[in-house]
Amino acid sequence: MVVVIISVAGAFRKGKSFLLNFFLEYLYALQRAQQQEAPLEWLGDDCQLHGFHWRAGTKRDTAGIWMWGEPIMIEGGTGENYAVVLMDTQGTFDNASTYLQCTTIFALSTIVSSVQIYNVVDNIQEDALQHLSLFVEYGRLALRDAQQFGSPFQSLVFCVRDFKAPEDFPYGKEGGVQFLEQVLKVEEGQAEELRTVREQLDSCFEKIQCFLLPHPGYRVAERGSFRGHVKDLRPIFREEIRKMVVALLEPHVLKPKVINGKPVTCRKMMQFFKAYAATFDGGTLPEPRSILDANARLLLMDACHEAKLQYSRGMDRSTCGPRMMPEKRLLEQHIKHGITALNIFDKCPKIGSSEVRSAMQCRLQEDINAELERYKRLNEAKRVTGCVSAMTACGDSPLLGVGLGGAASGAVAATVMTMQAGLVSAGIVAIPVALATLFVIWVYVYTKPYVEQCFSKQEKDELEMKEF
Repeated sequence: MVVVIISVAGAFRKGKSFLLNFFLEYLYALQRAQQQEAPLEWLGDDCQLHGFHWRAGTKRDTAGIWMWGEPIMIEGGTGENYAVVLMDTQGTFDNASTYLQCTTIFALSTIVSSVQIYNVVDNIQEDALQHLSLFVEYGRLALRDAQQFGSPFQSLVFCVRDFKAPEDFPYGKEGGVQFLEQVLKVEEGQAEELRTVREQLDSCFEKIQCFLLPHPGYRVAERGSFRGHVKDLRPIFREEIRKMVVALLEPHVLKPKVINGKPVTCRKMMQFFKAYAATFDGGTLPEPRSILDANARLLLMDACHEAKLQYSRGMDRSTCGPRMMPEKRLLEQHIKHGITALNIFDKCPKIGSSEVRSAMQCRLQEDINAELERYKRLNEAKRVTGCVSAMTACGDSPLLGVGLGGAASGAVAATVMTMQAGLVSAGIVAIPVALATLFVIWVYVYTKPYVEQCFSKQEKDELEMKEF
């Protein structure tokens, strides 16, 4: 199932976890409405927000990156089911984190999310745009090396909390669009870095939005006893937050996480998390080229898996017969299907450094050669000698009846000799016993290669699933 990841990032103690609980309330209400085929009702007077932990005060409440404990299954506008995941991040620039830690958390959450909500207060300051400079540089490389995938990031949403100038820009999405146009406007005299961010930001994200929200009310902000009761919110905040949540999360606007042009499943997302976390696991911020290489490595892993799968399927078809194949012919089939696998790998878009691509190609060739050795062992197991070989020749040809007839004649002769010796009952029993034994031997010899190949293929598939 494909995954949708909604992340909220921004400065510490600015209500990110509080905001996420509105998303959580809406998604669970939407899930119930879809399952029960009932009207959607949420954020009523008796509603109490819960989920992500938040509290008033000056101390940090969220450390690192947290995800809600379960994906919320939502049916999209096209009928496809999505696993929606909410992600909370540590606030930036608190008194316990370094600049590197803050930037790393912000970068990781932006890269892995479908929608990154940038939570700011009062205004969009220049330092908020400074955080985006790393992504602008990465976006340049991605747009140059992987144009076929489109924009490297999906959706960026500026959520301006406690906005104080509604007379200039009205609350909500409409006022947010006007406000964002003013903030991102390129003017003479701006520093080169700030001008570059403004010029490139639009091409790096598929969609950029902005919502202006009023203050939630002093009963919420100044009371340590606030327990999430919606009735304590200012009516205007309650109305605007409702509009924003619906605009971002209603079924027909949900978009799955896409990396390298492909929607990402829940299983694949774990691989992406590990790869990106390894890229940022160092004493300094990674270069944009390193992020692109991580993307390339993940894309090439998929290509290797598909290439190995096609090679194995081709070799299985070529070696499915019961008889042993000459080694020369086996090598010919290996070369044929190996070329097909390498062609599949070569069709993978060329992004990232050449070193990453060369390393993955060498790994693919090693895996294919290892598979060849396995097929050699399976082929050797089909070698049958002596009478067993004769039985196989008899069993897989029209001479089966002749072979069994000959065996039956031998059994009858043995019976006559037994009867002449006076053992009549033993002679009569000898005929079906001899024929049954002969048939069992033939079945064993004929089916043994197929059984061994099936077990070997099952072990190989299990190993590939573990690696993948």
